[in-house]
Amino acid sequence: MEEMITREVAMESLSPLLEEILHNGGTVELTVTGNSMWPMLHHQVSRVRLAPVSELKKGDLPLYKRKNGTYVLHRILNVEADGSYTCCGDNQWHLERGLQRAQMVAVVTHFSRKGNRWVSGNDRLYRLYTQFWMAVRPLRRLIFGGWRRIRRMI
Repeated sequence: MEEMITREVAMESLSPLLEEILHNGGTVELTVTGNSMWPMLHHQVSRVRLAPVSELKKGDLPLYKRKNGTYVLHRILNVEADGSYTCCGDNQWHLERGLQRAQMVAVVTHFSRKGNRWVSGNDRLYRLYTQFWMAVRPLRRLIFGGWRRIRRMI
């Protein structure tokens, strides 16, 4: 059995290699860090497969680079008339508007939540989850606030 070696590397150091691989049509697997995409993706547990960006649509999960240099993996909630994107993490309710196509580095094609099986971004159940989660975005603040209160009581 092949042994897998993992190393923690800052995205700033990894990005030139990642962008070169994607530019040449390759795919990249990364472990997710952060909690902005919870409950779908879990910090330092879930993995994503990234592919070069072709066409992006509502519900897709692009990896994009903010103007301050930070890399972010959030869901597209809307493609605006001017071609810009509005994104938001599943564990957030604040919208990030005006993202440009040039900021989009890659898009998630598959994900593994807890390291066991890979799920396609085209999976029917995943698409249902995506539709539901985007629909309840205005209620997330109440949902997460209530969830935190319940956890504190337990």
